[in-house]
Formats: sequence, C-alpha cells, structure tokens
Amino acid sequence: MYKFENQPCEVCGEVFDKYSDIVTCPECGTPHHRECWHKTGHCVNEHKHGTDFEWQPVKKEPAAGSITCPNCQAVMPGGTLFCENCGHSLSQTNIPQQNGHPANGQPNVQIFGIPGMMGVSISQADANRINKELAGEIDGVPVRDMAVYIGPNAQSYIYKFRRMDSNPKYRPFSWAAFLFTPLWYLFRKMWKTALATAFFNGVMNIPYFIMTAVEMGVIEKSFMFPGIESVASVCQFIVLAVSLVLGFTATPMYRKATVKKLKQLKEETGGDRNLYYRKIMEQAGPSKVGMAVVTMFAIFYLFTAFMPY
Repeated sequence: MYKFENQPCEVCGEVFDKYSDIVTCPECGTPHHRECWHKTGHCVNEHKHGTDFEWQPVKKEPAAGSITCPNCQAVMPGGTLFCENCGHSLSQTNIPQQNGHPANGQPNVQIFGIPGMMGVSISQADANRINKELAGEIDGVPVRDMAVYIGPNAQSYIYKFRRMDSNPKYRPFSWAAFLFTPLWYLFRKMWKTALATAFFNGVMNIPYFIMTAVEMGVIEKSFMFPGIESVASVCQFIVLAVSLVLGFTATPMYRKATVKKLKQLKEETGGDRNLYYRKIMEQAGPSKVGMAVVTMFAIFYLFTAFMPY
C-alpha cells in the first residue's frame, strides 16, 4: 500500500500531507483530494481504465546531501535527526554499512528511535520484541519517550503503567518508596514531594532524635519531657502508616510526573523534534543529585551503625 504524503494530486496539483482527505480510485488507485473527486465526478485517469495502467507514486531525485526517510520515503535536509513527516529516527541513515552492519561492527538494530539510545549487540528478534513493547502511548505520551526518560528499570515501570490502564484497581507497591520515602522521590526527580516527605519525617522524628541525643550525651536530660517515649512511639506509627500509603501511591504519582514532564518538554521545544529529543536525553534517568544524596546517606548510615559509643 502506497503512502500518499508528499505526492501531488493530479487534479489540483497540490501535494498531499498527513491531514489531507484522500479518495483513491478503486479501479487504478489514483489518489485525489475528496473535494477534487467530487468536482470532477470521476477519476482523473478514467481514460486509462481498461488497460494495464496502475497509479505509481512520483519519485523525485533527492538533492545532494539530503536524507530519504526509510519509513515514509520523505526527503529531509542533511543532518536531520528525525523525519519531519513521520518522526522516524534518521540517525543511522548515513552511517557507513558493511554487510548490513555499521562500520564499527555493531549490529544496526534500532530500539528507542532516539540518537544515543540505539540497541547494539542484540538480535533482531530481541529488537523487534522490545520495539513491540515500546509501541503506543500512555496518557498521550509515546511509550518509547517515557522509556528513555525513565532510564534504568524503565521496562518494569512501563509494565506497571500499562497494567494500571488495563485494571484501574491495580496499584503496585513500591518497597523503595516505602522504606526510603524522601530519598526515592528525590531519586525520581519529584522534588516537591521529596522535600515535603523529608520535612514531615523530620518533624515526626523529633521526639526520637531528642531521646537518642540524650542517650548519647549530646544534649542534657532537661530536653526530655514527660511521656516522650509514648509520643515518639505514636509519631513512629504515623510515619509508618504514611509511608505505607506512599508505597501504594508512588508509582501512579511517578507516572503522572513523567507524563507531565514530557508534555512540558514538548511544549517548551515548540514542536522541534530534534530539540525535544535532545532535552529528553539531557534529563534522562534518575536524578544525579538524588544519586549523590542516596550515596551520602548510605555512607553516613554505615558510619553511624558501626561507630563505637
């Protein structure tokens, strides 16, 4: 089946685009604008019917240095990263090939369709399976864009997002968000939630901190107040209950935050595909600040755990 985009209507001469309302002749396959078809009342090539005539797309010789999209055959200027017609990645188009592989010897297998995220050293069957898993959209955002933005463990999150669509009652439990609530949100670049939960945990743990500091001799016993042990226990129970709730809501919240961020990036780049994908690549994966904080927290925890009193 031919793609009619960038082909001229033989009645009016205007080029079809992806929004054109096209009618094809059932006899020879000639495409017409619907308006042009009704205007003429018949196929523009009606006089050729009854012969071996069959409409063929017009093939234009691409200009020097241009790139032909392997997906829709649209011709793009040299250096274009993504086809402006269908969005297909053009990053591998001009790479020198040797027996179906790039000159560097790695398999030319594209997974994400975004520069720098090409699948290498995997079989075509695996690439096809992954591409199938990344097909479609979630909340109006292409799944492959989400996979690149999420980074490590993207497959697990996308599986959960899709299962949530198929079963609205499904709420996956996140042990990481339950055990390390502020750190998990910081790691996933959900800054406001990370700060809010850190502040909440800090306030609720004040009685426990006072008791620990007095026991270590850091502060005087005068800071202790009657019933502080009971207050500390109640506060710990509240923190546990809130963390349990956040363990169930973490994944839906992360999905919402990811969709919001990608839509924001698309709006900021004004429809420029290349700039949009560069922005995704720049912000892909967990927060570097979050990773640094998690590392420092782990070091501090190990240090205090084995520090003699």
